[in-house]
Amino acid sequence: MNVDLRNRLAVAGAGVPLCVLVVYIGGPVLPLGLGFVAGLGFLEYSRMMKTPGRDVFGPLGAVAAFLYPTVVFYGGFWAGGLYGGALLMGFCGLAIARVPIEDLPVRTAAIMVFGVLYLGGLLSFGVPLREGWMWSPPDMDSLERRLAQTLFFFYPIIITWIADTAAYFGGRAFGKRRLAPNISPNKTVEGAVSALIAATVVAPIYSRWVLPGGWEFDILPAIGLGLAVGAFAIIGDLVESALKRECGVKDSGNILPGHGGILDRLDSLLWTIPTAFFWMALFK
Repeated sequence: MNVDLRNRLAVAGAGVPLCVLVVYIGGPVLPLGLGFVAGLGFLEYSRMMKTPGRDVFGPLGAVAAFLYPTVVFYGGFWAGGLYGGALLMGFCGLAIARVPIEDLPVRTAAIMVFGVLYLGGLLSFGVPLREGWMWSPPDMDSLERRLAQTLFFFYPIIITWIADTAAYFGGRAFGKRRLAPNISPNKTVEGAVSALIAATVVAPIYSRWVLPGGWEFDILPAIGLGLAVGAFAIIGDLVESALKRECGVKDSGNILPGHGGILDRLDSLLWTIPTAFFWMALFK
């Protein structure tokens, strides 16, 4: 076994059970976990975006991203919207006060606001996804309900992981036409089609055989969810590839041996978790 594969397995072996535990416990622990990941992601983002003439205030942005899921957990979407507006005003004021005009303070503020919303804001959708704000779940005791909420939270994540795996192997086996050669030369149309097929297959299977009774979707909404999650997983991957290409880096960081950085692992999930929430809000 090579070193890279060994590192990948070690990180997954430690990280996956920890993520499952945080989601299973739920309550205020969940937004703290999501916020921790968002904060680390913002630090990577700030290092990528920083230039000799631009300071994007990484620690401050990381704290703002960290707090976003907690604000949503305690205050709902209304508080999340107010928090985003306050960050926009606060970062603009900070940049105007601290960044010389020749170093483009408004652009600096825009980079900070985008990073916090992209990481903290999008990951905050994991709170209502896990807590069940979009539907009335069946009567269950506390342990059954907690298990059901955990399985529901991981619904789009499992679809995303399987779609990404199918895209990799489908691209290697059948890939001929480049999907977005100027952004990510290794991604192919055939890989993307493989991802969409896998997502639309696994979504109804997971719904029917994994989700507890009363939580599952009908067949057509489940297929639609799989298609939407698969499509936005591809878009999220391309967006992160474009960000890295703009910044001239291969990986967003090296905090996860064998995997790269936090952003390299979150790229698709930042899009598929909100996608799942919106789809479930419409059809559940």
